[in-house]
Amino acid sequence: MDNTRLLLQFQNTIVTSLGLDGGEVEISVLQNFLKNTYGEDEGTQIFHQILEDISFFRSKDPASGEYSDSQILSVRRGVSAVCAHRIFSAVLQIFPESLYALEVMAKYVQKDTNIEIHPSAIIGVPFAIDHGHGTVIGATSILGKNIFLYHGVTLGASGKIDASGRRHPLLGDNVSCGNASQILGPCIIEDNVSLSSGTMVVNSHLQKDVKIFLRVRVSSVVVPSGTVVYSADPENSRRYWATKKGEQTPRWHIFETFVI
Repeated sequence: MDNTRLLLQFQNTIVTSLGLDGGEVEISVLQNFLKNTYGEDEGTQIFHQILEDISFFRSKDPASGEYSDSQILSVRRGVSAVCAHRIFSAVLQIFPESLYALEVMAKYVQKDTNIEIHPSAIIGVPFAIDHGHGTVIGATSILGKNIFLYHGVTLGASGKIDASGRRHPLLGDNVSCGNASQILGPCIIEDNVSLSSGTMVVNSHLQKDVKIFLRVRVSSVVVPSGTVVYSADPENSRRYWATKKGEQTPRWHIFETFVI
């Protein structure tokens, strides 16, 4: 069997296994597919990663609390997109030359879920996307574990590139991104950061335990650990109405410039 037919067979099996054709998902079928494709050990490892993702999603979504793993994969399309990424990522690690073929396959995921995750993105376990419509995760994104994204989140580029060649954000552990929030460029987002809906972070470094309020734009600055940012000065991109760690009331702060 030539490579073209093998890729087509692999693609069709993914579509069926993840219900990308509109069908229901049987978790046992997915498990067998992974074992047959990657071998007993590697296939089992990927399957357990997917189960962790599903469990994490269930813990965050009250509407899915009573759903089985199969039911969640059948109707929660953000989970399906993450599952597909686990499969693509495993292939890419073994066959880096398969990137184009995986991007072609990823079109099926995008069409069904309206979520675009580049196969090269590095994503820790567990990870979950709720609803997901309009969510984009760029190629050089690096995400930690226990990250939860709502719909419309963009982890994208800004035109800046750091010394390592990273164009997209680096997220630590336990990060939450509200719907329509955007993180653009080679940002550094440390652990336990929370971004409210409509937040935009561009070419910036948010240290641990930072919280950004609704629709605030943070640009090219370092936000110190434990800071809560309520609003930005539209005339000075370094000036923010915020409370730093230990402060009781907000005041204007000038943040240090983030040098990429």
